[in-house]
Amino acid sequence: MLVTKRIQIEFADPTIKAIDYIQDIRKAAENAGLNLFSRYDVQLQYPMPDGDRVVVEIKIPEEIADTFAVGNHLRGISTYLLSKGNNRYHQYLIGKRLLNYIELDEAEKKESGLATVDRLEAVAAFAKLLERNDEEAMDAISRIILVLNEVKQPWE
Repeated sequence: MLVTKRIQIEFADPTIKAIDYIQDIRKAAENAGLNLFSRYDVQLQYPMPDGDRVVVEIKIPEEIADTFAVGNHLRGISTYLLSKGNNRYHQYLIGKRLLNYIELDEAEKKESGLATVDRLEAVAAFAKLLERNDEEAMDAISRIILVLNEVKQPWE
């Protein structure tokens, strides 16, 4: 019996969207899929667009599904893009990471609120705002802090 997991593939750098490079991602997934199948009998399906994101299904044998580290085993996609992409993707590395692999649950299949890439862009925009000292930036930072303080924070 096989367990199916849906994985969203996105670039670690929020300035580049995976959907724009889906053809390269598909070639990389085909290559990585051969390795996964030969080693673990894991079936990597063809990456498909899902709105503005790229999603791939992985079929994992039930006996290894609980311990199968998806991100670790899908790094072959990143490796392929970095080695076969004629240095096209090296500029998008964040540290040593090119891609992020996010396991989608059933609720996220329907509609997720805010895509991870949008969240990362918001964090980057706020960080740039914090670097500024002008009155407009200080006013915006103060308003953001007020909103954050109003939100119930369950992690505290």
